[in-house]
Amino acid sequence: MKEILRNKNQLEMARVDDPHNIPFKNKKFDEFIEEGIDFNKKSMTVWFTPTDERYVDTSLENNPIIDKEIMTDVEVWSIFRRAKDGNKDDGNPLICALKGERGWEFREESDREAIEKQFELIADKFAKIHPVGVTILIPSGNNLNRHIAEVIMSKSKDSHLIEGAISKLTVEEVDEIVLKKDSKFRSYYGDDFDEAYNRLESFFDDMDNERGGMFSRHFVKDREMRNVLTDTFKVSASRCARKSKYITDKDILIIDDTIGNGQTIKSACQVMMESYAPKSITVLTLLSKLH
Repeated sequence: MKEILRNKNQLEMARVDDPHNIPFKNKKFDEFIEEGIDFNKKSMTVWFTPTDERYVDTSLENNPIIDKEIMTDVEVWSIFRRAKDGNKDDGNPLICALKGERGWEFREESDREAIEKQFELIADKFAKIHPVGVTILIPSGNNLNRHIAEVIMSKSKDSHLIEGAISKLTVEEVDEIVLKKDSKFRSYYGDDFDEAYNRLESFFDDMDNERGGMFSRHFVKDREMRNVLTDTFKVSASRCARKSKYITDKDILIIDDTIGNGQTIKSACQVMMESYAPKSITVLTLLSKLH
């Protein structure tokens, strides 16, 4: 047992010392590092479990994780590692419970508190290996992104939140982009454009009803179509003029709740690069892409 504990301590030190070391799982240490969530689809409840990481690994030992493949020259960090089990379920119920969406909720308030505790611990670890300075939120219809930013920013006295650096396009604006003769949407669907556009219109209707006419990728149920809809953010000329002095030539941290196919992150980073020319961009999400 002493040998196991000594090896575990060495592993922990190695992870903290090397900020680009992507955590891995070693069966020898399973009894120490298994922490995650479980959920019940019938009752639509989520709870914290210290002995199961099938869906979301919330352990301090294995997190945060880094992904350098989503976008060139942009590091994407995640607080919790998300995974699918053999039944193709994943950790999305956790995000829904945190947002209070789709009927999902925590089984007990203590479960939410346990998740928040792990979040705080991993946020401390992230702040030690990555400076938190200029912080920007990806626009969202709920307050989760702001909560993530508040927790992360509390770990650094030099952090500074920039409000409204980018904004979402409206449904009408995305519709105009899609209907252009040279649109990516037309090019991709070709002869099937009308059928695809009719499906998109049904998603637009949901956005009009649920998001007040603001475009939300979350409502596009067709995963393939999400990848085609790349232009979903904007920066007005007046807003760029007001915000640029805080962002240009600065290292910035962009906050989002989760990584789906990565398109939201790509779109937001592209708009930031084209409009503000920051020195560097790092992204932090609560949940990683599926592993």
